Amino acid sequence: MDKLKTVIAALEDIKIEDIVVFDMREVNPFFDFFILSTATNKRQMNAAIRDVKNALSSLDQTGSKKEGNDSGWALFDADDIIVNIFTKEAREYYNLEKMWLDIPKVNLEKL
Repeated sequence: MDKLKTVIAALEDIKIEDIVVFDMREVNPFFDFFILSTATNKRQMNAAIRDVKNALSSLDQTGSKKEGNDSGWALFDADDIIVNIFTKEAREYYNLEKMWLDIPKVNLEKL
């Protein structure tokens, strides 16, 4: 959970909004957590990806891949944590929360 806390803290530090963490450990063999979040603009989105990557490197862990960012949706693959950062418009358009209504969410207040 330290890795997840580090990722969430990096997102919160740069004022990323509407962070939702899905606990995928019981339903997905490829990753443990799937994060959805919203940036106010593409510049903040890019900064958030950079900050997550830097925060993970302080734990001697690195993400394996970064995808997108010019489309309004950036994805950072941190192996067991997938971080998605959307612009507000892209998040509303793709509406991934609706797809996973039955997946448990991590209570960020208790994290």
